[in-house]
Amino acid sequence: MANDSVFDTRYARFVYERRRAGDDAQTIRSQALPLLIESVESGELSILDSPNSPVSRAIMRHHSAIKFEMNSNWVLSPQDWCCPCCKRSKLQISRVGQHGQILAKSVVHHDHMDRALRTAFNAQFVAAGTDIEQVDGLELIRRISSAFSAYDEILVCEDCNNADTNAKRLFQLPDVFSFSIGQIATFISVADHLPHRLDQQKIEIAWGAAEPAYGLRMRIVDAVAHAAATDRHWYEPNGKVQERLPMLGSNGLLDPFVLKLFTTDEISDALGAKTAVSTPNMSKWRTEPKRKSKALPKNYLALLLSDQFSAMHWNKVEADWICPICRRKKEELVYVEDKGNVALHLHQVRTKNEAWQNISWICNHCSSVLMSLKWELQTHVGKIAGSYDFVEPHELRKIIIARPHSRHAVDAQLAHTLVTSILNDGRARTA
Repeated sequence: MANDSVFDTRYARFVYERRRAGDDAQTIRSQALPLLIESVESGELSILDSPNSPVSRAIMRHHSAIKFEMNSNWVLSPQDWCCPCCKRSKLQISRVGQHGQILAKSVVHHDHMDRALRTAFNAQFVAAGTDIEQVDGLELIRRISSAFSAYDEILVCEDCNNADTNAKRLFQLPDVFSFSIGQIATFISVADHLPHRLDQQKIEIAWGAAEPAYGLRMRIVDAVAHAAATDRHWYEPNGKVQERLPMLGSNGLLDPFVLKLFTTDEISDALGAKTAVSTPNMSKWRTEPKRKSKALPKNYLALLLSDQFSAMHWNKVEADWICPICRRKKEELVYVEDKGNVALHLHQVRTKNEAWQNISWICNHCSSVLMSLKWELQTHVGKIAGSYDFVEPHELRKIIIARPHSRHAVDAQLAHTLVTSILNDGRARTA
C-alpha cells in the first residue's frame, strides 16, 4: 500500500497548516473531510478503506459488480488487512450477495464472559435476596470479565464469525461460549469468495478440547458473581480498561489529525460504510407484537441502584413523577432487560416545538416508539432534522399501549393512521 500513516498525506498537511493559520475547527472540518476521502480513494492513505479505494476497485472488477454492502469495521481497517482466522485478504473475502451487491464485512469476534458474568451476577443477587445496592460489586463484574475470556477481542471476517455461530447452533453449545480463531480454523474449509464449510467431526473435537476449561471458567464465574452480589467482593474502583483493536481510533495515534475533527461514525459514513442494498422493514415497530418483560424480583430496587447509570436516572426525577406520555409511575418504568438487568432509563426532551415545552423527560419506552416512528418516516422523506417537531405528545400517547414494567405495545391501526397523517401534512421536514 502507498502509505500506512496519516501524517505524511495531503490531508494531514492541510489540517496542520490550517491549525497554524488559526482557522476554527468547523471550517477545517468542512474542508478536511473531502481531502481525507480523496486520500483513501487515491491509495495515498491505506489504513482506511472505502467503496472506491484501490482495493475496492479491484474487488469490483473481479466480481463485475459496483454496489457494496460494506460495514464500518471494514471501512475503519486497513486496505491490506487479512482475516487472522482464515488468512484471506479483503479481495478473497469479498463475494456477491443475493441482491447483486458485494458483501464486504468484518466483525469483532469476542468471548461472551461479560454476558455470562452479568447474567450470573443478576441471578445471584436475586437468589441471595440482597437488599442493598452493590455498585462496586457490579463494577467488579464489568472490570473482571476480560480476565475470564479465553481470548482477546479480534477483528475477523464475517464468514469466520458466522462459522462460530453456526457450529455452536449445530451442537447446541452454550450461548456464552465462543470458539477462538485457532479453534475455528481447525473446522472450517476455506475458499475465496465463498462462505466457509464446516466439518462436524472437527467441531466435536474442538468442543471436546474446550469444554473442560469452559466448565472451570463457569464455576469460577458463579463464585465471583456471588461475591459481587452479596457484598463479599474485593474491588475498589480505580480507572478504566482500554480496548485495543486494529481499527481507526483503537490506539489514539490518529487523534491529532482525524479524531480531533471527526467521530468514527462521521468518517465511516463519509467513506461509505452504510451501503446496505437490502431495505429493512421500518414499520415492524407498529405491526409486530411486543413480548412482555420478565417479572421484577422482590429486591429489584437494590439491583437497579447497583447500576450507576440506572441509579442516576432513578434519582433524576421525584418519587411521584410520572412519564408525561404514557402516564406510568416512576416505579412502573422499571423493567427487566434481556440479560436480567433491572433497568430504568429516561430521555431528556430538547426541542423548540411549543407542544413539548412543558416536558423535560420521557421514559425510554416512549422514546423508543418516537424514534421508531421517526425512522419509518425517514424512509419516505429522507433524514429528519428533529425528533419532536413532527408529532405532538397527545398523538404519541394515543398509539401507545402502556404496560407496567415492560416495553410498550403499539396500536397498529392508530399508528398507521398517524404515519399517514404526518406524511400527508408534510410535518416531517428533512434536515
